[in-house]
Amino acid sequence: MNHIQKIARVGAALCMSFNLAACTSTAQTPSGATLSNDNAGAQTATVTAAAAQTGADTLRFFNLHTNERMSIPHTQGAGITAEANRFMRDWRTGEPARMDRKLFDLLGQLQDAINERHPGLRVEYHVISGYRSPATNNGLRSAGGGQAQNSLHMTGQAMDIRVPGLPINELRDIASCLKLGGVGYYPTDNFVHVDTGNVRYWPSRNYLSTLDCKK
Repeated sequence: MNHIQKIARVGAALCMSFNLAACTSTAQTPSGATLSNDNAGAQTATVTAAAAQTGADTLRFFNLHTNERMSIPHTQGAGITAEANRFMRDWRTGEPARMDRKLFDLLGQLQDAINERHPGLRVEYHVISGYRSPATNNGLRSAGGGQAQNSLHMTGQAMDIRVPGLPINELRDIASCLKLGGVGYYPTDNFVHVDTGNVRYWPSRNYLSTLDCKK
């Protein structure tokens, strides 16, 4: 994607990401973000001041547990805003997240790679699990959930996601081709895990033998 295409996509994405309620009823926050309720009662967080930054990606998220949406511009290497950390909070305890900026860098590159294959797809990351506090992680492990003892979710380095309109096996393949960290595939639960740890793949690596990264 060239420089001009990315700028054009950012401008168009900002308009598309707002629903009617978000455009007509907003409240300013000290950081310049706007918060609003959509027609389903979910909060939509948008950071408008930085949206025109050259080379920015507009990352869109929907939290399946809190029914909240967030749309933010993100440039590679940029920090994580307080609004984004609040959005990615541990929904069970309310503890704010401390997200790793490299994870958002990864998600930006993943979005670009998805759009290279599917130019018409408006990428929105549906978040199954973002930040998990140590207390939550330990509780889930004790209940037999299979969470790793040193899960990267606890350090804001991991996210379990799906993208509507994109089969999860293809999401897995695109993430794997980036080789930016760990990729876990959970077809039964319909999500893919991505993280900024060491490059690794689970529960099976068999698909790598037929993986086509040149599409």
